[in-house]
Amino acid sequence: MPETLKIDGKMNVHIISPTHSVLDDIADKILLPTENGDIMILKNRAPLFVATQIGLMWVYNVGQRPKAYYISNGIAEIRRDICSVLAWGVEANKIDKVKIHERRLNLEAELTKFHSEIQKKQVQQRIDFLKALENRPSLLVPPNFE
Repeated sequence: MPETLKIDGKMNVHIISPTHSVLDDIADKILLPTENGDIMILKNRAPLFVATQIGLMWVYNVGQRPKAYYISNGIAEIRRDICSVLAWGVEANKIDKVKIHERRLNLEAELTKFHSEIQKKQVQQRIDFLKALENRPSLLVPPNFE
């Protein structure tokens, strides 16, 4: 069943991580980091599945400052008026470097406990994402497309 729009003329945007929902909002447009470069998602877009990469996802709404979210490798499903990103994510201005550093160290210690290559790869991807968050630029300037 199709999802209903929260506000007419906008698109719904979601970031869903394995443990919780990071974002459930509306947007006029979205700049999404993918394996083949950043793509701009606009309303009424043809359906698309795309692999995301570690980077900044920008959510734009007219009259508001764009919001930035750091996302991990994952997948995005874009349907007519919906953009769902399945990846680890965090709002850029809510990053706590101390907590991220502690979490990364814990995951690195746990990495040796896994015997399955798939599990090791999943944990390593999370570690890579946390490293990217630790090294993020301190000043976030949204790309301007006006």
